[in-house]
Amino acid sequence: MVYQISPRRFADSDAGGVGDLRSVISRIPYLASLGIDAVWLSPFDSSALADGGHHDRDVRLGTLADFDEMTSGLHAHGIKVIVDDLPNHTSNRHPWFTEALAAPPGSTATNRSIFRDGLGRSFTFDLLEASWDAGEFLRVITDNLADAQQYGASTTWVLASNGAAPRRARAAALLTLALPGSTYLYQGEELGRPEAVAAVSLRVSVAAQEHDPDSTLSLYRHALAWRHKLQAAESLEWMPNFGPRAVPLPPGTVVLASAPLQAGLLPADTTAWVIRGS
Repeated sequence: MVYQISPRRFADSDAGGVGDLRSVISRIPYLASLGIDAVWLSPFDSSALADGGHHDRDVRLGTLADFDEMTSGLHAHGIKVIVDDLPNHTSNRHPWFTEALAAPPGSTATNRSIFRDGLGRSFTFDLLEASWDAGEFLRVITDNLADAQQYGASTTWVLASNGAAPRRARAAALLTLALPGSTYLYQGEELGRPEAVAAVSLRVSVAAQEHDPDSTLSLYRHALAWRHKLQAAESLEWMPNFGPRAVPLPPGTVVLASAPLQAGLLPADTTAWVIRGS
């Protein structure tokens, strides 16, 4: 499980109106409590935010010492750090780039750059576009797993349930976390919050959900804990119910469910993790 953090929006340690690396450092204990494997940082270097901050230089979000402290703190909890950086890109303000735009094709200026309209993607976004339908989810999952096997790759699932009904969002999250491969979680999703939620609201949500066993935060924590335990297991079966009525659960031990079960039945809009033969 990879947890994506946009430092500018995650939290603001100095009340300057922009998030920073010091804020990430202050929340390392919380990140460790989730049971994540890695943190993926959106661009955090100086930037005017052209194209999400990958290319320009303008605003400071922290020092190299801050970054080293953050990295050491995360590593101490066994959390890897992924930095979102595109060294093969250049600022749209760079003299070479502006020169290339004004130069004719084939010139020395244009030959320094490669112009493309789009890039290949490594993330599996298909679940984001799927409707709440068993057949569609099955097709997306089956096709992507087959592609990964064909090319010797691993799937990287992304499912932001913002805007979905809370019950379906919980069911979809538990389904996604059971799939083979890596899963990417955007900051705040574990709280059932929209991705653009303010940092102060995130703190309030954590405080409200921290000790509630039925909260979305508790669901994610339990799911990630079981995900670590069962990664090598071949007997785990996940069962989502997309239909309008409850259906019988398969034989085995239910270790986690996105909603309360009903005497051997899986209610509508619910996902359960079942260990067979136990």
